[in-house]
Amino acid sequence: MELFPEESQWELLTAAGLRQDFQAVWIEGDDLDAITAELRIDPAATLECDLATALRWNSMDMRTLILWMGGHSPGWTFALVLTGMGSDLNLPGRRVFDFCYAREIDEFYGVSGLYDEEGLDDLELNDDQGGEEDLDPHLIAIGRVTGRFIDQDWLAERRTLCRVPMKARAS
Repeated sequence: MELFPEESQWELLTAAGLRQDFQAVWIEGDDLDAITAELRIDPAATLECDLATALRWNSMDMRTLILWMGGHSPGWTFALVLTGMGSDLNLPGRRVFDFCYAREIDEFYGVSGLYDEEGLDDLELNDDQGGEEDLDPHLIAIGRVTGRFIDQDWLAERRTLCRVPMKARAS
């Protein structure tokens, strides 16, 4: 794997329609059935879809945690948080990288757990708060740790749209 992606990670995401707030979670483990079971997601109440379809759910009630979730790379699952808070995910025993950017106030929140990872010394990572300029280095760091950068093929993949029940969230 190269140290840097061919294209800007943030520009790819915004071109794909993620122009508002961006919250995503990279979850250690690639057994989607096991992860959805841990989150108590009802498999009968899910929808396989592309990113454009998933983004239509972006305006739901913020109290409802809705994810577009699926494979990212061997050993990792990706979950785009469409509504709710990714930090509410209760997944003990797994590394979880919770990524949050609030566009309206141009505020990025550091990715807990990322800064102790090996091989990221050449990136300027702001481990507290920052703005839009901090997004690409953090997305690159996540790509290095998880073994895959975001690209057009990644964006075109179908994933599972699902609602996380309240009882499965961290409190």
